Amino acid sequence: MKECSGTLFICSTPIGNLQDASPRLISTLKEAGLIIAEDTRTLQKLFLRFEIKKPSSGIISYQDYSSETKIRHVINELKSGKNAALISEAGTPAIQDPGFKIIRDCIKEGIKVSVIPGPSAAISALVISGLPTDSFLFIGFPPKKNSKLTEKLKSIKYLPFTLIFYESPLRIINLLKMLDDTLGNRNCCVAREITKLYEETIRGSIRQVSDILIKRQGLGKKLKGEIVLVVQGHSQELIRNYNETDIIKEFRQLVSSNISPREALKILRSRYDIDRNRIYNITTKIK
Repeated sequence: MKECSGTLFICSTPIGNLQDASPRLISTLKEAGLIIAEDTRTLQKLFLRFEIKKPSSGIISYQDYSSETKIRHVINELKSGKNAALISEAGTPAIQDPGFKIIRDCIKEGIKVSVIPGPSAAISALVISGLPTDSFLFIGFPPKKNSKLTEKLKSIKYLPFTLIFYESPLRIINLLKMLDDTLGNRNCCVAREITKLYEETIRGSIRQVSDILIKRQGLGKKLKGEIVLVVQGHSQELIRNYNETDIIKEFRQLVSSNISPREALKILRSRYDIDRNRIYNITTKIK
């Protein structure tokens, strides 16, 4: 495969604090012949801070819904020998942000693709959450409709990976409720405005974190900013800290998911440190 003279640089940009911009990022933006940006307004902040001039072939605004003609233009510019820098609004491009199609098509065309590593909201939230980091699953923005959200959560319910969600301040309380209803009251962390002036982390069980946010809402304190929610994965260890209400709630959830009462009891016994007679006595109280 013939190597082209131009290179597509996937550039990770600050998610808040401009001091997180690496020297390599700055030099790449200064030397690029073309910049492909999700939001040109965000780019201007970097230009002003680090005295970066507009590249010779200009700046192209790019979204996931942008036309194939725009992608073709980028590829032609690269094939002509120009280097191009791909940036998202913040963080690492193509992680729940535009860029995948351009990267994919450049690889198909034999164009060299390189990465300028740097900030990522998902990874930053994961490492400050206090939850296991050895294996994790990035969910991104979950479905907005509750029916589809429930379906999605059921599909990941028993995965032993720490879960990472992106969510808007307007929907975070509903997401926490849906998680509690479907996955149970796991430990979690809401990371908000990472690296910015009002950076905040709220840790605790899903219900504890939800209560904090609901109380704030009741006091008229609207939640603002970018939010990453990190949630504990399914635990293989038996749950010892529980009450009858937890057992009854989960039993009902399982049965409502078309699981037979007999199979539901087996699932509960595999999750809770409880003997057969006690769990049977608890579930027979359900009408």
